[in-house]
Amino acid sequence: MRFTFPDLFVPRFRTPNFVFHGSTVFTLLFGSCYNFGMKTTLDWPGLRTIPVGFWSIILLGVFAWAPATYPGYWQATEGFIPVFNATHTEPLAHIATQPDFWRGTGGDAFLLARPLILLGASPAAAVRFSFAIALILGGLGVYVWLNPRLGEWAAALSALLYMFFPPVLGAVYTRGSISDAMIAGLLPMALAGVAIFARARSRSAVLVTVIAVIWMWRTLAGLALLVTLLLMLYAWLVEQHWRSVLMVGVSAVAGLLSRWPVISVRDDSLVLSLLDFGLLHQLVDAGWAAMISGHSAQLSPPTQLGVAVIVLGVLTFWQWWYVARRQPDSSSINRLLLFCFVGGLVIIGLTLTISAPLWQWTGGGRLLRYAWQLHLLAAPLLAVSAGALPALNSGFAKPAVWATLVTLIVVSSYGLLSADFTQTPPPDRPIAVFGPRHNIAILSMDLVETSDPPQATLHVTWQSLAPLAFDYNVFFQAQAGDLQAPEIIAQLDAQPLGGQRPATSWRPGEILTDTYRLDWLEQPSEVGLRYVFGYYDWRDGTRLLRDGNIDDKLILYGR
Repeated sequence: MRFTFPDLFVPRFRTPNFVFHGSTVFTLLFGSCYNFGMKTTLDWPGLRTIPVGFWSIILLGVFAWAPATYPGYWQATEGFIPVFNATHTEPLAHIATQPDFWRGTGGDAFLLARPLILLGASPAAAVRFSFAIALILGGLGVYVWLNPRLGEWAAALSALLYMFFPPVLGAVYTRGSISDAMIAGLLPMALAGVAIFARARSRSAVLVTVIAVIWMWRTLAGLALLVTLLLMLYAWLVEQHWRSVLMVGVSAVAGLLSRWPVISVRDDSLVLSLLDFGLLHQLVDAGWAAMISGHSAQLSPPTQLGVAVIVLGVLTFWQWWYVARRQPDSSSINRLLLFCFVGGLVIIGLTLTISAPLWQWTGGGRLLRYAWQLHLLAAPLLAVSAGALPALNSGFAKPAVWATLVTLIVVSSYGLLSADFTQTPPPDRPIAVFGPRHNIAILSMDLVETSDPPQATLHVTWQSLAPLAFDYNVFFQAQAGDLQAPEIIAQLDAQPLGGQRPATSWRPGEILTDTYRLDWLEQPSEVGLRYVFGYYDWRDGTRLLRDGNIDDKLILYGR
């Protein structure tokens, strides 16, 4: 693998703003984990040194987040949407995406990116940095959560399983969803806070839990609601600590109230369909295919669980059910594993087509864009279910055997780490966005006029953000006179890309470039021409609207 760090911290000499809300929150969250989880004088039990397992997460975890530092930006299904919204402080992301209280991206998904932007980093670099930090936080959170109960080797193995879990990597490199990635980073931190508070009554654990829960609510409210239910069940059934249940509940209420002004913002057109649910075989076959072929799986839904989680999960269950659960003084581990086995299977079952009627009956489909987002809730539970093997059988804690297990984890996830990158630089915001579902984002337009011969050439680069239902044509016109009753000097109506790639074949996240040319015989009397560009349905002439239905065309002015 290649490790390049292109422009994450290249300054642009902007005037600094020292009100760094993102850096403050991150410092509190991560600093609390360090001060009370890593030092020798600590009140987080079981972490009195920084041993091999911790460093294995730091070093091997590089393979998980290194692609986020490669030159360019990966072609995820959400495209450049996180970059477009990173510089805006609205409660809900709205550029090239539909705002929605439950399913839309909250403004605090960009808390880690904004301090870097204020320091002069480009929005694209700041967003990539946020994705990398989310993966690191998730792995360290699992480690801090499990080390006191399962020991060093099991905690580190579970942490690596979590960082390389296909749905977690899919949230970054397949969807490119900054909100999903932040949930994946914060959920383990919240679990660690609940567990440590129940055991040691640590104030830092309270701080970590409160910050993580509120942050999740302000990032993605629908998934945060389900996360809150999971955390409360964990505190009640595993930790058996009612104060932890109360702490999570109060934090969730605080997070909800903090977003109350936008609670009425809804997008009722987002409805879960059978296509958003997975089939049973999809949980396993894509994982095997990725390991065998090594090809990128970034354009398929991240529904697979991965070879490592399935194989190690079966071994762990067999070891626990037939041997370890009958051992004395294992009630705490038994509660944890039973909760993770049952909870993981139930959550995965809710993502399958058999559960679609339940979602429709309960109205739960209003909380998520895709059913397989629930895999992020199952991720820490499945990581425990597969990674607890060294805690149940000391033979798996031997360095050679443990190293073999770690190799399986990294190799089986290779297909999800080989994303397709584009060298098209993401603009801070698109020139225009066409379509009812923000289907097409115009990234750049270059108009070149010549007088001999009289012609105009338009170079257009766009990104597909959502599938189109019809193969729309492009119209490009040179106009003179009044805008309401224009004189058309020349016009072009054609299929984009010469008809070789009709609009219905554009994949979400794909970047395309085309050139359109207008020719006319005589130079118009007016010095400057007006150019109009857009998309239309050739069957009835209906045009695609742009930028929230403010217009049905994009207007450019010549010399």
